[in-house]
Amino acid sequence: MSILLSALKIIFLLGFLIFIHEGGHFLAARFSKVKVEEFSIGFGPKILKKKGKETEYSISLFPFGGYVKMTGENERSNDAHSFNNAKISNRILIVVAGAIVNIIFGTIVYFILSMSSGYNISTTVSKIRPEAVENISQIEIGDKIVKINDKNIRLKADIAKALENYKDGEVLDIVVERNGSETSVQGKPTKYEDNYYILGIEVALVEANFKDKLYYSFWETIDFVSSIGDSLVMLFTGKIGIQQMTGPVGISEIVVKSSGIYDFVYLLCLVSLSLGVTNLLPIPALDGGRLVILIIEGIRGKALKEEVELGIQSAGFTLLMMFALYITYNDIIRIF
Repeated sequence: MSILLSALKIIFLLGFLIFIHEGGHFLAARFSKVKVEEFSIGFGPKILKKKGKETEYSISLFPFGGYVKMTGENERSNDAHSFNNAKISNRILIVVAGAIVNIIFGTIVYFILSMSSGYNISTTVSKIRPEAVENISQIEIGDKIVKINDKNIRLKADIAKALENYKDGEVLDIVVERNGSETSVQGKPTKYEDNYYILGIEVALVEANFKDKLYYSFWETIDFVSSIGDSLVMLFTGKIGIQQMTGPVGISEIVVKSSGIYDFVYLLCLVSLSLGVTNLLPIPALDGGRLVILIIEGIRGKALKEEVELGIQSAGFTLLMMFALYITYNDIIRIF
């Protein structure tokens, strides 16, 4: 029974996110009056299929992807309703729509999850650690940390970020909200281990009123979304290795280990945002790569030669498949 439940969780999470991603492409194509020949969730042998007036809808065996096949998308067509004959602004809309839907969905659902969780954490000091009392003697219980060295502090995580580049002996300029007004104080963080510093405070949960929950949920959502982008930046700058990336197999393992509706919905948001942002990377065979080709076409005033565009897409797809196999291999090694 637990194996069946785990399988259903994986299929629902991946299948649903692929559905809304491809649904974004599909709806944008219909809006742009581009003919859609096929809408498929999954790859491989078809389990279910239904022919509509113009489009064949199908569900395939392997739920690790999907596609919307449009007339004139890969091979150019003379059909007035083909992808290649649509206005460039419409083609751009079609290409980015899937990723945008994933990003919007993940953002909205995470915000709702944050609002309803009851675990929003404030920046109001509830306790000062004994080892930090001397270093931050000007901070009082009940103070709300507003700024550290001119960096806005909206979340508990912002405090740690503000101390990332701290140099030993440096005095911090801290702005706190105390009794309804802002006060400037000074202090030093406490060395926790090696070169890792903490401010030495504990902060309170957000009070259960709508205004405060709205404020902290908003900034938690902004932080959550930006963390996806930060991870990609760290990947491309070498701060994290490619071995740390996770593919469908790794995601499936995480989904299986999740417990409770909160964890599952959190993963749904995380994967949706990751899928959206990753698809916008300017890599051939991804939506972002196709977007770059369309931008080049817009600048040149004419399309690339068909064989050149197909060659770029084919090379990109081959590299993407090799990359996916490598990520999958690493996922399997981690599991076993």
